[in-house]
Amino acid sequence: MRIRGIRKDHTIIVLVVFIFGIGLIATNMVWPAAFGVAIAMAGVIGALMVLYEVRLTKRIAQAEFIRDLQTGFASDASISEVWRRLLLAEEITQEHRPLVSSFLTFFETLHLLLRRGALELKLTDELFRNRFFTAVGNKGIQDTALLKNAGSFTNIHRLIEDWHTHWLEHDVPIHPGYYSYVRALCEAKGNEVVRLGVDDLPSLIDLQSEVLLGLRGNGWLRDNADEMLLSCLRDHVTIGIRRDSELVAAGVLYDGGTDDESIKRYFTEEPGELEQSVNLKLVLVSPDHTRSGFGRTLVELLEQEATASGKREILCTIHPKNVPSMALFRMLGYRRLRTVSTKYGKRYVFGRTLARADQRWTR
Repeated sequence: MRIRGIRKDHTIIVLVVFIFGIGLIATNMVWPAAFGVAIAMAGVIGALMVLYEVRLTKRIAQAEFIRDLQTGFASDASISEVWRRLLLAEEITQEHRPLVSSFLTFFETLHLLLRRGALELKLTDELFRNRFFTAVGNKGIQDTALLKNAGSFTNIHRLIEDWHTHWLEHDVPIHPGYYSYVRALCEAKGNEVVRLGVDDLPSLIDLQSEVLLGLRGNGWLRDNADEMLLSCLRDHVTIGIRRDSELVAAGVLYDGGTDDESIKRYFTEEPGELEQSVNLKLVLVSPDHTRSGFGRTLVELLEQEATASGKREILCTIHPKNVPSMALFRMLGYRRLRTVSTKYGKRYVFGRTLARADQRWTR
């Protein structure tokens, strides 16, 4: 079929060239002054045809290459055994380390091919997304190789980042395995990621005071009352990061529902849409731990919580002068949607669409 397809394309090209050649001869006989223009047009058309042929050949070569990769994945005994264990939710332990290494090496090869332009990430995503992120999100694979020996798999970590960027740029739903990886990566660096409760109120109050003091009164963050922080701990989702038992970062996912606290009310009063939206209310990182990646980790884990609860959209407001926060949210795929006037002053609303909670990952 491939050969027939190419021959058909070649026949069309030859026919176009023949017709255009007859046209050139007629033009030279009837209207010699236009002959130079026609020659120039012929050059452009010829270049376009060459470009088409190159792209066609590249697509065919890439399709054959993907077929070979698929075959290699399915036929390799080590890779097949790891994938079987992942599908059946069987435990992966240190004794499976050689098998895991083979599995990850396959995807390291994919990373190198992507970086060199031999493959397109869009096609790779469609074919290998589930297989790859089911693996990197698995605790056994994380503990035996990916995070325990992170230096041996730097290409895998780079591939994860490139893949995540592709999802954000093309509005592709994020695979749940990615969120598991994000959490495990933070914990592998000696941190504890926890769901905070009402007993953590004093620590949360102290953390907010520390952050406000570090901002030196620039007004980027409002001082939430103790009652509001208690409500966040009691009635909403608050995730914290502890370092040496000290709370060093925290984030709040606040479900305003149809109440006035919902940021979505700046856009609509329709109850159904209000129920589908949730606020990313607060992200606090101790001044001693800036540039630690804690802010990004919290935002992504709160997105996971929002998706699990069935929300389709997550919104936040940012002070117009809070450039670092805007940079973080843009990097994570959020878009500036509107400027609103709140009782605390002008704010930018940033938001992004989330995957469905029942998203199926079949490949």
